[in-house]
Amino acid sequence: MNKPKISVNQVFWMTFSIEMAMTLYLTQSLVIHTAKQDAWMSFLIGGVIACGITLLSVALARLYPDQTLVEFSRTILGRWLGKIIVVPFLAMWIFISSTLLRQFSDFFQMIMFDQTPTSVLMLMMMLIVSGLVWTGGIASIARCSQIVGPIIMVIVVLIICLSFNNFEFEQILPVFSDSGVGALIRGSLTPASVFGDAVFLLMLTKFMENPRQGTKKVVWGVAVVSVISSVLTLTALSIFGPALASKMLFPTFEMIRYVSLMEFIQNIEIFSTVIWFFSVFIKLSVYLFSTCYGISQWLGLKHWTRSIWVIAPAVFLIAWKFPQTGLYASKIQVQLGLHYFMPIVLTGIPLLLWIVGTVRKRSRHTRHVDP
Repeated sequence: MNKPKISVNQVFWMTFSIEMAMTLYLTQSLVIHTAKQDAWMSFLIGGVIACGITLLSVALARLYPDQTLVEFSRTILGRWLGKIIVVPFLAMWIFISSTLLRQFSDFFQMIMFDQTPTSVLMLMMMLIVSGLVWTGGIASIARCSQIVGPIIMVIVVLIICLSFNNFEFEQILPVFSDSGVGALIRGSLTPASVFGDAVFLLMLTKFMENPRQGTKKVVWGVAVVSVISSVLTLTALSIFGPALASKMLFPTFEMIRYVSLMEFIQNIEIFSTVIWFFSVFIKLSVYLFSTCYGISQWLGLKHWTRSIWVIAPAVFLIAWKFPQTGLYASKIQVQLGLHYFMPIVLTGIPLLLWIVGTVRKRSRHTRHVDP
């Protein structure tokens, strides 16, 4: 298999683009419902928790920087147990890809293509994603994210600046006293479970030009997204208040509709769709590559691209099986994230691999040093 390299900057923008796809469109209203006007603080706390989870993945990836998750899990735990312990990661990436694809199609059908079947929108997105992964692999995804990431950043900053005229700071008062520590922590778990899915780096460290610096950039990407999410949530709260914002499906999108500057700059919600499209595109591409490459290694296939013919249709079919719950799949995904993904896949398994891998490396080093 060819092993293309991705640069440190590409790693940062890839992480940034991936995380922006999830946080504002899947978690914002849920966090506001829990933490009320202090939801912006929950995003910061969730970012800190997610950075801790990501640092665990970073430590694990650095043990075997020239191997993917599928390879070093077998090195650490043996052939069969190593193969079994990888299955939850592959299942998680397929499930998240499917729910995200469904939410993407429902969102665009709701705001732009109300006469177009969701199946057509999903099919078009999967064809684009599959084409990118098939033709260029992770190198092409990295180059796309290096272009898309700064565009998303500029649009987000522009949205915040243009929304300043609509700020009503009394909407976010009183600070802390109404929610308390318990509500803040409960609210922070939702974005933490979303930000923490940066475990995809366990499949990509092998392709980084500088694994040590590249893994650091993943942590920076998670941190930047958590801060931006906090600012955008604070902005939405200051415009709508916690009671109204918690009932909205997409508070940030509704906030953009209120933007008006001297009656000249109006109706800029198209920028929100640009963020959503680009972020989903990068995330689906990374997850499709990680899943296909991982399954090919798991099965011992020589050409990893052949697995796209199985995984891409599977993602589409699973997404298609959510005809009535697509807009509410975020709640399903968040619940799975809190009770399954975060404690087991994002934290438990990487911690086990890191502990066993560290002990084995030290024992081997000791045997080489001792006469």
